[in-house]
Amino acid sequence: MWNFEHVNRWAGILGIVLMTMAASVRALDLAADFQKAMQFDPRYRAAVADSGLNRGLSEQAGVAYYPEANLNTQRLQNDTAGRRTMTITQPLLSAEKWASLKMKSPRAEFAQANLMLQQNDLAVRLFKAATAVVLAQENHRLNQAKLDALQQQAQRAQRLYQLGQGTITDLRDLEVKMAQARAQHLLLGTQIESALRQYAAIVGERPDARSFGLAARHGGVPLPSLQASMDAAMERNPGVQSARLSERVAELEVERARGALMPTLSAAYINSTSANMTNISTGLVVNMPLQATTVVGHELAQHNYSKALESRREAEEKVRVEVERMWAQLQSGVELLKAQTDAINAAQLSVEANLQ
Repeated sequence: MWNFEHVNRWAGILGIVLMTMAASVRALDLAADFQKAMQFDPRYRAAVADSGLNRGLSEQAGVAYYPEANLNTQRLQNDTAGRRTMTITQPLLSAEKWASLKMKSPRAEFAQANLMLQQNDLAVRLFKAATAVVLAQENHRLNQAKLDALQQQAQRAQRLYQLGQGTITDLRDLEVKMAQARAQHLLLGTQIESALRQYAAIVGERPDARSFGLAARHGGVPLPSLQASMDAAMERNPGVQSARLSERVAELEVERARGALMPTLSAAYINSTSANMTNISTGLVVNMPLQATTVVGHELAQHNYSKALESRREAEEKVRVEVERMWAQLQSGVELLKAQTDAINAAQLSVEANLQ
């Protein structure tokens, strides 16, 4: 069952995941920024309010079997005094109210699952925003390195031209490339500012751009087996949990709508006062609903249940595909980084050799 302990534990798990994601980023505390985002991000705050609404529906379902009281006062034209009737009814047998009562726990769990789903969405959006800043800054640094290399090549071309070993065409080509690199540098600087603003829109405050820097070396990432990852995702993924609980609530709605077509049995206490005369009576009340709206409501509940069933199947399939994709990417990612590092080192040696 989902409860507030699960909320705190899931928030802790998200914090660990975010810190793991940020292991290659220096001086950036994504876990702390995630806590700030939970207090600022409008989409998540709306989800918190929606969670409170769903918890309220859960509490409403929990009082379905509570007694009901009704007070009626009237005075007809031929009456010398008013009439007041108080009726207290205690449901005894009601398939509709019993189904409503059974919704209490699923609705509470559904509220928690939806909140966890929004926390997961917030964590993903925050990490993507941080990644955008890192990528923009690394592109800026890369372009600066290209610009420095072009300047060195231009100086070398100038010396060769002065010595009569180069051509003016080579020198002019390098000057054109340098001008293009400077223009690109301005554009990349604008992209950094845009990425920082997007990050601030989630967290609520502008971060220090210097905090977004990649580490020189990347360590290995412990990776469980694909089956273990799949089992954990199917058991704990908030999207799957939310879809399953939505299906359960829809199933109980069908049961409740079916119960609305059945007779009910209640105990009643009636106190009627008129012209200083009081009548008190108790008894059992049998109510047989005969309404066309209840029949239509049952059909609508069945359609809604079919929709929830297919939505749950879709959510589970999406998670399976996503886990397989991300597991394969993570498995090959570390080796790819190593291969790219070797290629960069080889290219650096080649450039140094050409400059000599």
